[in-house]
Amino acid sequence: MGSRAGNESLVRAIFDAFARGEGFGLRGLFAEDAVWSVPGRGVMAGVYQGREEIFRFLGRLPKETGGTYGSELRDVLASEERAAAIYIARGTRHGRSLELEQVLLFGIEGGLVREVLALPSDPEVFEEFWAAD
Repeated sequence: MGSRAGNESLVRAIFDAFARGEGFGLRGLFAEDAVWSVPGRGVMAGVYQGREEIFRFLGRLPKETGGTYGSELRDVLASEERAAAIYIARGTRHGRSLELEQVLLFGIEGGLVREVLALPSDPEVFEEFWAAD
C-alpha cells in the first residue's frame, strides 16, 4: 500500500518525463508486467501488456502525430492504491486536430504502476482522431 502523496508524485513524474520526451525515464516507474488499456477501434487502441509493449505504444504517439502529440496535466487525484490524472491531449494527424480532456486511471502497487486505463471525455472525437486511414 502506497501513500497518496507518493502516488500523486509518481503520476506527475510520468507526465513530466513524457512531456520532456524522456521515455526511458519512465522505465523504473512501471511494474514489469504492467498493463495499459486504450479503448476503441483506432490505431492506438488495444491492451498493451508488459513494460516493453507499453513503451512501444508510448513511442508511437509522436510518430503517429508527426511529433505534435502532447499532454497538459490539469490535476491528479490519488489514494493509497490508485490515481487519476486529468489532462488535455492535443495533436494533429492526417489533417485532423485533437484537443480533448482525458482521464488516465492508474492502479499502483509498491510504488510502481501496475495498470492504466485511458478514458477520453468524448469517445467519438477520440475515435475519429485515431481512426485508421
